[in-house]
Amino acid sequence: MARLNKVLLVLNGTLNKKFLVAEAKKYSFILAADGGANKCLKAGVKPSLVVGDLDSITSKNKTLLRGRLKQVLRQDNSDFEKALDYLKTLKPKQVDIALFYGGRIDFGLSNFLTASNYLKYFDICFLFPKAIVYLLSKGAEIKAKKGARVSIIPFEEIKNISTHNLLYPLKDETLGLGQRGLSNIALGNFIINFKRGKLLVYVEKY
Repeated sequence: MARLNKVLLVLNGTLNKKFLVAEAKKYSFILAADGGANKCLKAGVKPSLVVGDLDSITSKNKTLLRGRLKQVLRQDNSDFEKALDYLKTLKPKQVDIALFYGGRIDFGLSNFLTASNYLKYFDICFLFPKAIVYLLSKGAEIKAKKGARVSIIPFEEIKNISTHNLLYPLKDETLGLGQRGLSNIALGNFIINFKRGKLLVYVEKY
């Protein structure tokens, strides 16, 4: 298989059918993490493959997706990790994650941290109906509409960070936990430069 540019990874979070259908049209390969397959089929989206221990996908949906199931039986990691481990073998450039949040704040926070361990393999962002969250371990140029709200949330103290084309710029500064990163405003596409550390960039959609 030729290297994929982008993959959509669907988790077992809260389903917004209209959102998932619209996003799925943008991808040639859709991977569902176990119960994420139920959400896909409920929205009328057929995943290319389902990965996990397969204890959440329904028997009916297992039948519908026969030939597209990859069972991983180890119990010391989550279906999310099983899916990310599988994606390492495909070597995509970018993994976009949908239905990430299902109402459990602890799961959501844990999933952000888990995903950060895979940044050396591919770029990662999380898709929501009204926002995109980019997970970064190095500088990047990010698409945004003028006036979009932007928040930069570090996992750790980030040194020598600079931004370009945000209303309130950072200029070779240190960004500590909970300091100065919230509710900035994009003036259009913007750039974040830093060399070490991990952070989230929340970009509001219009």
